[in-house]
Amino acid sequence: MIHVKCNIHSWTQAYIGVVDNPYFAVSGEDGSYRIGNLPPGTYTVAIWQEKLGMQEQQLTVAPHSNTQADATFKGTN
Repeated sequence: MIHVKCNIHSWTQAYIGVVDNPYFAVSGEDGSYRIGNLPPGTYTVAIWQEKLGMQEQQLTVAPHSNTQADATFKGTN
């Protein structure tokens, strides 16, 4: 992730993430997300949060299924 901020307005900032595939999501205010049309297979899912960093988990998607991946950042509960 690339942190971009304004040198004049300290509250103006953003993060830019570049991925080389169409399988990504930005979570909603409630933390939910959806990645559609993911082909069956085993994937490494990376989850990033600006203060807690990144964590990864393995996920297997079966054909014709809705696979759920829940994550809780270490040290937050």
